[in-house]
Amino acid sequence: MNDIFSLQRTFRILKSEIFAFRKQYLFYAIFAAAYTATLLLTQRTNLHPEVFAILGCILIVIAPFMLYNDIYHKIKGVNYAMLPASNFEKWVAFWIQNVIIIPSIIAILWLILSEANLLFFNIPINFHIDWKSAHKVAIMGILGGQAISMAGVMSFRRLKWIKTMGIIFVFQLALLLITRLFIFQFNFQQYMVQGHAFNIDEQIVWWMKDYISIVMYAIFPLGLWLVSFFKLQEQEM
Repeated sequence: MNDIFSLQRTFRILKSEIFAFRKQYLFYAIFAAAYTATLLLTQRTNLHPEVFAILGCILIVIAPFMLYNDIYHKIKGVNYAMLPASNFEKWVAFWIQNVIIIPSIIAILWLILSEANLLFFNIPINFHIDWKSAHKVAIMGILGGQAISMAGVMSFRRLKWIKTMGIIFVFQLALLLITRLFIFQFNFQQYMVQGHAFNIDEQIVWWMKDYISIVMYAIFPLGLWLVSFFKLQEQEM
């Protein structure tokens, strides 16, 4: 078991990666500073933390490409390949960097920006959020999108971003075709109309929504996290 996972080795990898990624961390801080300075110079009325939150979510989604784009590079990736750790320990450090550390940095920068907005313009933080919708956005949108990037960065040696976008396009096209096939081939529209007429559709619709949500959560992000691990295993064999 110690050959597969050791907290001490994983901590050492995290420590070395935190040092190696210091420039990337600095980029997030510079980005937040540039965003704040731009609004202070142009609007002078509001720093719009909600806009920064959206930009921050985008940064979280693409973070795997920013941090790990060169792990399989013939020259730049040598140090990563020679790390004295198992692939599972490397993946755990990879997961912590993307899912915990980077979102935490973005969240801290957002809080600082929100406090600056209160200090400069007396606009308090708005915590009136639809948490049910926010939960879906966080899981399916941010973590799901980031999980796609994590799988993509571990799956390809070259042109990671382009190949990942290509797979997303093919997946969306296949999903659209399958959805249209089910709707028109099995005449679901007529079934729903008839069900609505007899007041039996509401429970079925809610059951289908819950079932689909469970399946989607299993794929985004959990399934894609597993994909990223097995792809790391495959690439380093």
